[in-house]
Amino acid sequence: MGFNKKIAQDEARRCPQCAVATCLPACPLGIDIPGFIRLLREGENVLALERIKKENPFPAICGRICPAPCEQACVFNAEGNPISIRALERFAADVGASKAEKSASSSKGKSVAIIGSGPAGMSAAYFLAKANLSVTIYEAAHELGGLLRYGIPEFRLPQKVLDEQFAQLRLLGVEIQTDVVMGRTMTIDELLMRGVSAVLLATGAALPRFSELPGTSLAGVYYDVEYLSRLQTIRKEDALGQGRQQMLASPQTVVVGRGAAAFDAARLSLRLGSKVQVIFEGFEEEAGVREDVLQESREEGITIQPLQALEMVGDENGFVSGVKCRKMDIVDGKDGLKIEVSKEEPIIIEAQTVIIANGYRPNDFLKQSLPRLEWDVDGSLWADDQTGMTSVEKIFGCGSVMTPGGSVVDAIAGGKAAAQKIIQYLA
Repeated sequence: MGFNKKIAQDEARRCPQCAVATCLPACPLGIDIPGFIRLLREGENVLALERIKKENPFPAICGRICPAPCEQACVFNAEGNPISIRALERFAADVGASKAEKSASSSKGKSVAIIGSGPAGMSAAYFLAKANLSVTIYEAAHELGGLLRYGIPEFRLPQKVLDEQFAQLRLLGVEIQTDVVMGRTMTIDELLMRGVSAVLLATGAALPRFSELPGTSLAGVYYDVEYLSRLQTIRKEDALGQGRQQMLASPQTVVVGRGAAAFDAARLSLRLGSKVQVIFEGFEEEAGVREDVLQESREEGITIQPLQALEMVGDENGFVSGVKCRKMDIVDGKDGLKIEVSKEEPIIIEAQTVIIANGYRPNDFLKQSLPRLEWDVDGSLWADDQTGMTSVEKIFGCGSVMTPGGSVVDAIAGGKAAAQKIIQYLA
């Protein structure tokens, strides 16, 4: 639940309005955090939202799922009680959205094609349309949003909120086409031949990084992105029945790994009636999620354990039956407590579903459909740091296809930066 008016204003009044605001440089989007909080304190909700949207077009999204590095940089964080900046941003988005976003002009200039409708593509489309450019988003899937739709559960980001953001883009004059698979339905070269002034590749990083643990091919073993996308495409009223039929819902689930997707998958599995454990090598503080996510996960009944996964154990029919692990011991080190693998015999945690969270990588289809593109050694798309252009003239890149592993707010910031470089290129 978000803040009500009284809680929001009380929280806004806690902000000390620092002369040198440490939260500002921590925000990837450069939002005027003290400024919008001051407006909320004064009851100017619409003006607060307008202040945010100068830098962040999607506060309703970031206000729900941003990891909020600004809060970690808050001067009150040392006391363990930072200003709830993310929640205040959500309040501004939910309460201040009384003015419909309109296009800057009915006439449009040069055209830009954006490949991908995830957070980076959405952000770029917003700023390009605001600059009076003609923008078309091409999305391979049937629904818009990329991992925002297929990789984040409803309890964290309601589909209705996401749909509202695309309605906003359409009001700005952005054209959107779904079910367009680049390299099959059409090619990027065809777009260029049609006279598109620039192409922006915002295809994300939706493929899992494969684990080298033995047993990953057993039935009932999933990667987090696969598990989440399968459940996100099931009708909510059929989730339990379909989940059981597809072996997504089982009595016992083990999630191997850390990060937001790991805990999203764990909490979604819990909601399907499974007893869930999350295991990884490290302290809880190294789980890769905010403290409130850890707390909510524990309160919901999820067990979080420091264990080293060794292999997935299967039964005689090829189905996963557990995860073989080694315990981790907390010991004194030179720089304080550290965690290391125990010398005890391995244990087996029973599980009929295992979810592996090992990070993401970009899809290879761009390499096949446009082999002239250059790629970095880590598998990410190469683009010039200054211009944002790839190795192919008129083609730019942004978001997770260039920086896999970043957060949603990083992708939105990447889309914004790419839009600014394209605007400069087309000037």
